[in-house]
Amino acid sequence: MARRKKKDNSSLRTRVITSVVGLPILIGILALGGIWLVLGVLMLTFVGTLEFSSAINHLIIPRISYAFMLILSFLMVITIKLDYNFGLPMLLICFIIMFCYEIATGKLGIQRTGSMLLGIVYVPVMFSHLFLFETISRGIYYLWLIFVIAFVTDTSAYFVGRFFGNRKLAPKISPKKTIAGSIGGIIFAALAAMLYGNILRTYFDFDLAWYWYIGIGVLGSVAGQCGDLTASMIKRKANIKDFSQVLPGHGGVLDRFDSIIFIIPIIYIFARLTFGIT
Repeated sequence: MARRKKKDNSSLRTRVITSVVGLPILIGILALGGIWLVLGVLMLTFVGTLEFSSAINHLIIPRISYAFMLILSFLMVITIKLDYNFGLPMLLICFIIMFCYEIATGKLGIQRTGSMLLGIVYVPVMFSHLFLFETISRGIYYLWLIFVIAFVTDTSAYFVGRFFGNRKLAPKISPKKTIAGSIGGIIFAALAAMLYGNILRTYFDFDLAWYWYIGIGVLGSVAGQCGDLTASMIKRKANIKDFSQVLPGHGGVLDRFDSIIFIIPIIYIFARLTFGIT
């Protein structure tokens, strides 16, 4: 028991150290934007693509080529950065390239092609949406909202579920998550979004009606929890605990950004609908 407690304390200390080092870097990249954001997205895409490919390779034969996936991923990131309108056509081109690749190699991996297409949408397309906030008036305010909702949802769901949760939310995917925790995460995320909106209105002259923040807090929290469960589902099917150990104490990029990935496009749509109202 003492050894286990010591191990848990060591793991918590590692998580805290990683957060203390990583959080300022993340804040700096988002605040500076421009080339720093491009480099940040490229790095997230590079690591995330390798993690996803490695996980899926536990499940399929023939296996995904890491080099091939990285080429397609970077192609998507660059295209979306240069012109978002070409994002969908480029995704279709990647789809064609995948099947041409299967035909050329003679391995006929239809399951592999589907997995690669999933990976392209799941990692580079999702992360590349971070670029789009720079095209919106005062988009940085919306960008921070992604992380407010993600952090509050994760934290509140953990504590509410720990003290009040009995019924499991998705026992076959993530046995520790509870319905009470999920509801708590949604409620606190909505309240945090409304508080964030009040701060913007008071100090930054950015005024949206309170019900916009309530709505996006709920939608963002639900999306984030689905993202968390999606990552857990992939890991459970692949029989792995974490996607990688690139972030000590937190696992991999996809472990840390699993909920954020799903919140990004939700907040972008919200931004497009509301940025002209303020």
